[in-house]
Amino acid sequence: MSGVGKTFWASRLAAAGFACLHCDDLIAARLRAHFDIGSGSVHDVGNWMGLPYEACYPARAATYLAYETEVLRTIAHEVGQRATPVAKIVIDMTGSAVYVDRAILAAVRQVATIVYLAADPAHHQQMLQAYLARPRPVLWNGAYQPLPNEPQAAALARCYALLLAQREALYAALCHVRLDAAIHTDPAFSVDAFVRAVNASVNANG
Repeated sequence: MSGVGKTFWASRLAAAGFACLHCDDLIAARLRAHFDIGSGSVHDVGNWMGLPYEACYPARAATYLAYETEVLRTIAHEVGQRATPVAKIVIDMTGSAVYVDRAILAAVRQVATIVYLAADPAHHQQMLQAYLARPRPVLWNGAYQPLPNEPQAAALARCYALLLAQREALYAALCHVRLDAAIHTDPAFSVDAFVRAVNASVNANG
């Protein structure tokens, strides 16, 4: 989910010598060729996509997902075509990657270890407020279902909680490794510790 720490950890791993593929940037590059998305930052793309109750949202969300699908298909192919396995590469996927075609996600799982950075439930409200203050591109995938006469703010808050619950189940099903928030948000949790934790989990699960 947006704001949980994926890009933070990708950047830390990149600083430690890992090659990093930022899916947000790759999607933005494709969007920029056809749409005015400003600098292409996640907030610019979020402003372009809009909120789920806006008229522009359905078409733009579908366009975003189409480009995200292209990006992950390309990454899975290019990484899979390398003559030797690449250990020090990070794919910084978006939170909406779980909505990409299952065959493409399966291909990504074949070439990479997918790590799920779980969100702290105590921070869910903070995540919603951050989204409302500076929207990032969020695919609601039908989770925004306002009730009759329900105010937009109330509908967003209620449906955001549903979206998080749906996403958490999808992330858990997709990942090879889950790291709880208490672990990956600990300031003392180093890059080396991160790598060790991932490797230990993979080895333990065979």
